[in-house]
Amino acid sequence: MLQVEERSWNEFWAEYWRIEQRHRIPGIFAWDRQLVNFVEHVCELSPGQRILDLGCGGGDQAKVFAQKGYEVVGVDIAPSLIAYAREQFEREGLAGTFVVGDMRDIGAIDDTDAGPFPDSFDACVLLSGTFGFFGEEEDREILRAIRRTLKDGGRVFVNFLVPKEFNGREKTWSETDDGWNLRETCFDAETSTYHSRTFIVRKDGVIIKPRPEPGYHAEETIRCYTIPEMQKMLVVADLRYVASYSSRRLALPPQPLAPDTARNVVVAER
Repeated sequence: MLQVEERSWNEFWAEYWRIEQRHRIPGIFAWDRQLVNFVEHVCELSPGQRILDLGCGGGDQAKVFAQKGYEVVGVDIAPSLIAYAREQFEREGLAGTFVVGDMRDIGAIDDTDAGPFPDSFDACVLLSGTFGFFGEEEDREILRAIRRTLKDGGRVFVNFLVPKEFNGREKTWSETDDGWNLRETCFDAETSTYHSRTFIVRKDGVIIKPRPEPGYHAEETIRCYTIPEMQKMLVVADLRYVASYSSRRLALPPQPLAPDTARNVVVAER
């Protein structure tokens, strides 16, 4: 008999998906190194510079930056991810600072270890699909807030979801050691919004799903953007558009945009 079990947002999304399942993806750590090398190139960075990693998750990419000699400050809304990132850095003897915070309110972050935020970063990066969760108005405010953190000439690297048509509602199953992960997705063309619900289906008949909590939602809702829409948002945020790239082609030398990618990247400059 099937049994439904609800887990907290922190347990389900942060710990299970952003750490446990992410680390099971074949080649994920090689991908992190490739991504960081790409960011370094297109943002024209050099070791020793200061990087703000917004939505840093468990610090996997921040770790690569630190290994290359960058000063990294990571911000994430999930306390368990920040704790994991700190543990990673301590275990490997790396220098870096991690702060629990909301990217919508960077200016309110007060952490003496992180140092100053305004006008102090050489680059700000939003990697692994951390942009688009809050709707167009708040996304614009996030870009404005990012601009305030950058030095003159500092760059922002934003990975975002692009509009994609689906045939109604799609279901995707992926096998795990003790069962399956089920993801139901759909795309609302009218609002250019991607919706998804995710479940863990264990072999013992237990279905695990996220528990709705104040400030968090069981369903992912992500605003998708075209390149022209992102360019307009950057103008409003007083950031100069530099270039766009396909997220599937983040290898050096940079390649032209591809029409079949589900994610793109924009680079802009203060």
